[in-house]
Amino acid sequence: MSTTPHPDSFFHFDDRVIELKVHRCLWSGTYSENSPLAIEECAREAVVRAEIDVQLLRDGEFVIFHDDRFDRVTDARGLVREATAREATRARFNDGSHPLLFSEAAALLAAHEYPKWIELDLKDFGPYTRPQTEALARAVQAIKDRVHFSCPADWNLRRLLAVDATLPVSLNPHCYIDTENEPEVRLPIGAYGYRDAHPLARRHDSSVVDYLRDRFGGIMRLVPGVTEAHVRLAMFERMLDDGVADASDMFHALGIKLDVWTLDAETPRWRSRLARVLAAGVDIVTTNTPRALAAAGRELASSEPSRRS
Repeated sequence: MSTTPHPDSFFHFDDRVIELKVHRCLWSGTYSENSPLAIEECAREAVVRAEIDVQLLRDGEFVIFHDDRFDRVTDARGLVREATAREATRARFNDGSHPLLFSEAAALLAAHEYPKWIELDLKDFGPYTRPQTEALARAVQAIKDRVHFSCPADWNLRRLLAVDATLPVSLNPHCYIDTENEPEVRLPIGAYGYRDAHPLARRHDSSVVDYLRDRFGGIMRLVPGVTEAHVRLAMFERMLDDGVADASDMFHALGIKLDVWTLDAETPRWRSRLARVLAAGVDIVTTNTPRALAAAGRELASSEPSRRS
């Protein structure tokens, strides 16, 4: 039976619908991140948009898990990539459930109408083999119209598309430009103050706006058919600080929605930061506290006419 989407999973702002992406399926916080109980809660509560994390195991299977180690959120120890499927699913989350293999998670999602849109965040930087990409593509066939694969590793997205060109994909651009020093990437600081190894970043030869428009215009075309860009909150704020008033339009002009991550009710100055990114035109906000952000978003929307007058 069809249900209406939960009103705390989206809100209206400035004639736009802002969707709140439930990070790691943490809707209420009652259940462990990425657990089957958390996924089921998002389905039961009719959440519009959610995200789960996917990573490769030693035996070639994929598991729904975020961290590179089991230690923080389960009773197991050690690196996830060194575990087999049997070892990974033997671990127990704090909510008593066990990590799902990717095929199991896909089957669970297929049994429910919600979430309507699910990001499958691939955590691996190493290149997938053909059998591995085939396994990922095969597992999502029943829910292909509701999911999209995402990651910073554009090479793995292209490998997926080589197996099935109809798979929806989205891209995190931070293998190529960022404000943080990610250990897996280690980009140098370029002439414009961003971490960027591209030749354009070697000298300050143009405006920041032109530099960023050129860089994102190239990066977002690395993978055919990208539907969304997942930009770090601090990176997007840095663009605004640098006077890039049309930061969202850089993506919209390519037909790409803009998602900023991750903004929570515990984040310092979260209300003012939410107001700023909304005014700047983002489409999606990734959060671990969706209900608090939905309430704040509605409050901001109700005051929008008075700010304009």
